[in-house]
Amino acid sequence: MKSILLASDGSPHASKAAEHVVTLLKGGTEYKLMIVHVIDHEASKRDAWLCMNPGARQREREEKLKPVCNIFEKAELAYSVNLTKGDPAEEIMLCSQKENVDMIVIGSRGLNAIQELMLGSVCHKVVQKADRPVLVVR
Repeated sequence: MKSILLASDGSPHASKAAEHVVTLLKGGTEYKLMIVHVIDHEASKRDAWLCMNPGARQREREEKLKPVCNIFEKAELAYSVNLTKGDPAEEIMLCSQKENVDMIVIGSRGLNAIQELMLGSVCHKVVQKADRPVLVVR
């Protein structure tokens, strides 16, 4: 059985990673596919400060994930979605351990070395700290 965790932030990079997952799973009969979307704790605090309606936040998250979900639905692949809150890299790794997935797939934003050094990168942190294979899709 193949089990894949796709980390998705709703960006075009996540959609490209989703397309790659479709290729990986094509023709396979047994698989488990989970999309993980992490609500950054800092962004969550900002939304609370702005008094953003919880229903509006949920709709916003669903809209962010829609392109990735559409890719899997078009390919007729079953998937589950896990919405969680916290540090994105840490939550991705915790979920991969909890679900005991075979591989993490994540899109790369294409930061250059200086940007990554200054800003950090969820992708970089996951690659450095994960205890299982990580496929980075550019």
